[in-house]
Amino acid sequence: MSGADTSRHALAIERHAERLGYDYVYTVRPPEDRPDPVGYGLAIALGMDAAAVVVYDLTTVDHSPARVCDWCDLETVCPPETWARSPIAPEHAGLPHPLTESIAWRIMQQHKGCSAHRCPRKAAAFGFLVRAGKVVPPARTLRERAAARGIRLDPIGSELPVATGADLGTLLSVLDGLVADMRERG
Repeated sequence: MSGADTSRHALAIERHAERLGYDYVYTVRPPEDRPDPVGYGLAIALGMDAAAVVVYDLTTVDHSPARVCDWCDLETVCPPETWARSPIAPEHAGLPHPLTESIAWRIMQQHKGCSAHRCPRKAAAFGFLVRAGKVVPPARTLRERAAARGIRLDPIGSELPVATGADLGTLLSVLDGLVADMRERG
């Protein structure tokens, strides 16, 4: 954690941990030159056999809760959520130690057939290489690239159909009515 809100966030984390019944032990502040700050903090948490890692928000863990949840629970202060520990097969679990460039490249080779969305180890390696400037992520999603080439992809089970509802004109009329009511009361 860094920036102007550091002390406020640290206090909020400590209070949140205690409110949840955890014994608050330590706030990890990785050195700024660490290429993998999430791995650095996770290695410390694992070394202490922590039951949970409490962070202010998901940006602290690079929006990758799976990497923490392979080893322990993850608690966020904002929004207050619990990400339960859910170990997966050890060969796909996120690494508990900081990555290096050579390890990240090796993981990318070993997990060629894995999706970074479903394999925390590949996601951690890919994120490390992106931050190091060694890999440039695609600007468009797989579906966008397939559509541009005229390839039809079947929907994934987690994709929900787009819900139809009121059109924009109706929504604007309702909003105008609400604003008018507020002005009359105000």
